[in-house]
Order: sequence, then structure tokens, then C-alpha cells
Amino acid sequence: MTPDSIGLIVGAVFTVLVLTYLIGDFLPFRFMFRLAVYILIGAGAAYAAVVVIFDVLLAGILEARGNVGLGVIAAIGLVLGVMVWAKASPRLAWIGNIPMGYLIGVGAATVLGGAIIGTLGPQIVAAADPVTSPSGGQPEVIFTILVVVGTIITLLSFGYYRVGRNNPMQLVNIVGRRFFLMIGLGAVFALVFMASVTLLLDRGQALAAAVREVQSLLVK
Repeated sequence: MTPDSIGLIVGAVFTVLVLTYLIGDFLPFRFMFRLAVYILIGAGAAYAAVVVIFDVLLAGILEARGNVGLGVIAAIGLVLGVMVWAKASPRLAWIGNIPMGYLIGVGAATVLGGAIIGTLGPQIVAAADPVTSPSGGQPEVIFTILVVVGTIITLLSFGYYRVGRNNPMQLVNIVGRRFFLMIGLGAVFALVFMASVTLLLDRGQALAAAVREVQSLLVK
């Protein structure tokens, strides 16, 4: 039996264990589903821990040797990482708020910068290109302008401001949340559903391949 055959059979077994969730709350099936989930979560957590230790911590320490600047950055990151462990204690939980606040602030700034530079900016540029380009047709111009307007209205609809009855921003909220946002969520749901069906078909093919592999092993 080759390692590929073992991996194929183990994957098929875990697929069957996860699919037992569809049967119901019958105790044996519920146990098999939880067993598969716990094993998958444990394996994923162990893999993530090994990657962090070897590819982040040790790699950063080895890279920082002989370089004062990298050493200071690595030391700051290590101290902040140790401070996160303080949240395990109720008395010292406030210490862990410092690195968590820094992490949330950096994450929010990264997301905001990515939304402006990576999403809104290219859409504005794309909306301007067909207008100045002789090859841009009228439908393309309307489509790109509609995308930019929809993006801006959707972003404005989540602003922190009070919306009165006669406030023009009320119309922005209605159009942004009930029109553009609903269309976007519907498209995302359709894509997720298509991906789920594709994954289900792939798992079905894997189960069939595992059955054929077991049959070939029994024949031998």
C-alpha cells in the first residue's frame, strides 16, 4: 500500500465521518462527526503552531542575528507576543489589551488602506479609462461608473452619523443597504453555493476512487 493510497482512504473515511452530520442527532453518528471535527481542528492547530514556531519565531531570531534593527523589531514583537498570554489571567488581562489594541489598529489601517488603494482607487481609474479611450463603448462606461457609484454609496451607508427623516443620507442608506449590498450578498451567496457544490462533487469522486482502491487491494 502506497502513501497515496493511505491518504486517499483516510480522506474518504473523514469525509464519511463529516457527512454523518446530515443524518441527525443519533448518538453514534454525532460521536463520529465530533471525532472527525476534533481531529481536524487538532491537526490544524498543531500545524499552525509548528509553522509559527519554525517559520516565524525561529526564522525571525536567526535573521535578526548581527542586525541591530531587525533585532529590536524581533524583540518588540516577542515582548508583545508574550504580553498576549497575560489575557489568560483575569488579574493581568489588562496587559494583554496593549498588544491586542495594537493588532486591531494595524489590522483596521491595513483593511482601510486596502479598500481605498486596492478597491476604490482601481475602480475610479477603470471608470475614467473608457471615457478617455476611443475603444471604450457606452455600455462599458455606464458599467464602470455604476460600479464606482455603488461602491461609494455602500461605504457611505455604514457611516457613523444620525439619519433624520429629511436627511439626504437616508436615501443613501436605503440605496446602499437595500440595493447594492443585497445584490452583492446575493452574488457572494451564489458563488459560495457553487463552490460548495463543486467541493461536494469532488468529495464524491474521492469516495469513489477510495472504494476502487480498496477493491484493488482486496483483489491483490
